[in-house]
Amino acid sequence: MLKSGCIILTIWSLLNFAASSVILTNTLLGRGHTPAIYLMLSEADVSQLSPKIVATIDSIAAFANGLNIAFCLLSTVVVWRGLFRGTLWCFWALMIGYTAAFGAGVAGDYMVGAFAVQVSGVSGMILAWGLGLAALGLNRLGPGAAKG
Repeated sequence: MLKSGCIILTIWSLLNFAASSVILTNTLLGRGHTPAIYLMLSEADVSQLSPKIVATIDSIAAFANGLNIAFCLLSTVVVWRGLFRGTLWCFWALMIGYTAAFGAGVAGDYMVGAFAVQVSGVSGMILAWGLGLAALGLNRLGPGAAKG
């Protein structure tokens, strides 16, 4: 069960890594603005904004997606170098980190009025499934086997 939980958590991280990488690459290479800007504004509205405002929005998107990429990479390392080996604190660190990342994503969607219930629901279920299997796997290792 622990291995299955680790695989599921890795899949969640890879999906988020891929999405953030595409957004970051497109934003930085000037292939368009961050998709978030179009959740509230039309193309015509965006063209009427000050270039400084658009640059600020793109800058925030680049920063947030860069942080998400870093989190996904780091969490994958913690999953396989710590959690998979039965290190209990890695489970709790991942639980807090994944919950914070998921919560920030839901809050961000809600703030721009594009709360994607289906996407957030699937993402939350994947996380709950992965963390649940990992917890069951750690529990099966027993109190003496799981490393503090």
